[in-house]
Amino acid sequence: MNKSAFLGSSIVLLVLILNAGELTAQTKREKKVGVVQDDPGGRCDTTAWQLVFNDEFDGTTLDRMKWITYFPFSSDGSDECEGCRTMGTSNTIFRDDLVTVGDGMLHLGVRARSGEWYGKQKEHEGSTVRSIGDAVFTYGRFEVRCKIPRGAGLWPAFWGFGGETEIDVFEFCGEQPRLLKGALHRWGKPRFSNSGKHKAKDLSTDFHTYTVEWERDGISWFLDGQLVQYRGRFVNKRGRPLPQCDRPSGAKHTAPYFPRSEDGLNIILDLAVSEPKGFLQRPEEAGTLAGRDLLRCGLRARVPAEALAPTTGRSGSAPARPCQQRSPRRQARRCCHHQARSTQSSCSC
Repeated sequence: MNKSAFLGSSIVLLVLILNAGELTAQTKREKKVGVVQDDPGGRCDTTAWQLVFNDEFDGTTLDRMKWITYFPFSSDGSDECEGCRTMGTSNTIFRDDLVTVGDGMLHLGVRARSGEWYGKQKEHEGSTVRSIGDAVFTYGRFEVRCKIPRGAGLWPAFWGFGGETEIDVFEFCGEQPRLLKGALHRWGKPRFSNSGKHKAKDLSTDFHTYTVEWERDGISWFLDGQLVQYRGRFVNKRGRPLPQCDRPSGAKHTAPYFPRSEDGLNIILDLAVSEPKGFLQRPEEAGTLAGRDLLRCGLRARVPAEALAPTTGRSGSAPARPCQQRSPRRQARRCCHHQARSTQSSCSC
């Protein structure tokens, strides 16, 4: 190759590298800064939250009118599909017998037992519950009180999923129980994700309350009532979230990862074991999981009071109707009628 031809090739290569760099930089910005939309301005919703779904797990068995123990991704809603009892980078098959109820708590367990599910080989078994029936929510306050397990490879999570939207109230790496992780995912095309971390004390030593408040223009994460993370529907040019209240109206950039209002979410709790070099590190030896293999929880979900009005019920479901308060001391434990598949049931009042 002569010198001039070599120089010409070098220039072409340099242009390609520069263009690739520009595309990469643009992609990074697009992950944080979305399309421009008209913003009517922030509003501060001061109405009280109304309890529409809860489970105090007071009995001895799981309430099958509220929960299933797999992901209903098959054509008929059964567990007969590859992804119905496995999940992403978990090294886990979800099994029914590891979901138990007792002592006023839901118990989710794991064990070291290899197996196969629809051709997928896994080295551990774990557990999950997913809400069914009318327990599908757009906007609300989702709260769980849990004691998380500690141990390398353990992957406890509390999250909501529906349509293209996923809200992770918490995910923990079992070897780092001080690090609370919350995240938002939009699983459309293209996909968008945004996550945050909060460093606290060792959260595996006691019960703690984990909460997300999903409103029209903002999502807030709380640990024991303390705000630890916030993401807004609208962002500035650098992708930093704008407050959900007291914003001036006008055109603004949106956060591309912010949950879609048309997506109703099911509530999910699970305890899995990560694949080696997956979401977490390699699990400890099987025998060391004993004594630290339970996620213990009780759960509640609330929506804004206006969502209980007959004309503004949750998308795809009849509006919830609150029961009478049981007693002044238990104002926070209102209950509601709800549909569960084709059978109607109601909380006791």
